Amino acid sequence: MNWSEENLYTILEKIGSSIKGRRVQMDLSQEELAEKTGVSLSSIARLETGKGNISLLNLLSLLKELDLLNELELTFRDPNFSLSLIAKSKTKKLRQRVRKQKAPNKNETWVWGNQNE
Repeated sequence: MNWSEENLYTILEKIGSSIKGRRVQMDLSQEELAEKTGVSLSSIARLETGKGNISLLNLLSLLKELDLLNELELTFRDPNFSLSLIAKSKTKKLRQRVRKQKAPNKNETWVWGNQNE
């Protein structure tokens, strides 16, 4: 599904529905999930219906208990290992040292333009 084109409230409903589905799959009641996570029962109920706006810490606590936290790892991976950064680094030209120009020969006389002709 392409969430970038969805209304934020629709996305909230989809997240709530997914959390509810996972909770039911794990055979947990809302009360049991609330007790295990420390998230209030009313917050869980609001989230599951797509009507609530819970804190990020509460969401993370729910995801961890429902064994869904690893799904976020795909989105929020270590920036040092970002594929786009790796690709950019491979396309950059290698830096080279700038060579010092040789000092003019002091025995040679300097002339202006075409004065040698």
